[in-house]
Parts: sequence; structure tokens; C-alpha cells
Amino acid sequence: MADCEKEEALNLQVEFEWVLHEEVHSVLKQLHVILVECAHRFPVPLYGNEGKKQDKFVLTAAPEQLKCIVTLTGDSITHADINFKVQRQQQQIQRTSITQDYPWKIQQVQDAANHLQQAINHIDNVDGAYHFKTSDEVLHILGNILGALQRGRTSLVVPRKKPIDELMKSRNMKALSPNLPEDLAISFYIQSHKLIFVAYQLTNFQGTMKFDSCQAECSVPWLNEVLVLFTVALQLCQQLKDKISVFSQYKDFTVGSRSPSALSY
Repeated sequence: MADCEKEEALNLQVEFEWVLHEEVHSVLKQLHVILVECAHRFPVPLYGNEGKKQDKFVLTAAPEQLKCIVTLTGDSITHADINFKVQRQQQQIQRTSITQDYPWKIQQVQDAANHLQQAINHIDNVDGAYHFKTSDEVLHILGNILGALQRGRTSLVVPRKKPIDELMKSRNMKALSPNLPEDLAISFYIQSHKLIFVAYQLTNFQGTMKFDSCQAECSVPWLNEVLVLFTVALQLCQQLKDKISVFSQYKDFTVGSRSPSALSY
């Protein structure tokens, strides 16, 4: 190996050791701060956050097609006054409500919180004084963190919509006061930074069941903040993973292997 190649290999080795000993722990600390900040935005108990946040929203669809006044407490709708026009009889207004006795749980919020907690746990499990020795060690931990963060973000961005028949049989529908007629259903879900309410009406058209829907939505401030922090954390984690991946091409590259012969391309 030529002298310049030996020098380049040695420089790479020195940089590799610095990244493992210094940068990895520095980035993990930054990630931890971001994720704890994210956890404290959640309206459910999470990483020292009491999660007692309560918000009130008004969702409307014009012209007077639908109106829903909602109280969101934690991951549940604890109160809602719901009015919407029935398609088959435009003059008829259907009214129902959600009460504190039977709150409507939005599972997406708790799912996202659980995945965020997992990501924080993966960082907490790394001893701050631990000396990483290989790129694979770091990539394994970063892979775990990235996976948890991606699942958490997806929980909020990709709605968990239930089929109409499943929705109509759900505990939430049975808890409405008063109950809706059998051909009507409602749904609440989160999509990105919005809370969405949908009213469905089933119709039998020449023997085929079809449904019409009307929806209203509103922006939820804490959701927007959570998604920004998720995105920042994902980018930071991915950048470190990309840097470590450059070193992982040198399969025998380990801490202390200052001999250029330790490099295998």
C-alpha cells in the first residue's frame, strides 16, 4: 500500500474512532432532548408528562351540513355534540352526543405515544460512558430508534379507518346518546395534524349497499408540534446512520485497529 493510501486509511480510522466515541453519544443526547420535548407535547402520560391536556374544537361542514363540538381529553373524546343532515331527508337533522361516561377513544394517539416511549427507551439503554467498537453496534441501535420513530409518526399520519360494518358494531357507536339509526354511522380519526369527523349513511341501491359521507376537520396544535419534532428526530437519526454506514463498508474496521491492513474493501 502506498504511503498516501496508508495515511488516508489512518485518517479514516482516526475519524471512525472519533465518530464512535464522541459524535454518536452527542447525537443520542440531542435525540433524547428532542424526543422528551415531543413526549411533553402529548396529551397522555408519557415520560414524566402528566398528560392532562384538554382541548375544545368546533368542526363544521357548510352549508349547515354538519356541526360537531368536541372536547378532546388525552387520547379520548370525552364530550361531543353532533348534528348532521341526513341525505335521504335533507330537512331532517340527526343529533347525537358523546358523554364522559363513555368516551370515544382515539387509539392512534396512544399508539404514537407508545412508539415514542420505545424510541426514548432505546436511547436510555445506552450507557453514556460506553465505548462503541463497531459500526454494526451503532447501526443496530439507530435502526431500533428509527423504526420506533417511523411507526410513531405513521400512527398519526396514516389514519386507521375501520370498514363501515366494523364501525357500526364498534363499542364507540353503541355508546352514543341517543343511538343512531342502523343506516347511519360516525367516525373520528387523526390524519397528520388534523382531527377528522365523518358521518356516513348507508343506502340500498338496487340490492347493492352503498354509502354517502360528509366530513369536517380541524387543526390540532399539539399534533403539529409533535409531527415537527418526530421529523427533526428522524432526520438527525438518519444523518448519523448514513455517516456510520460509510464506515460499515470496511468490515474489519474496529476501534484500536490502527494498522492499515485491518481495512478490507
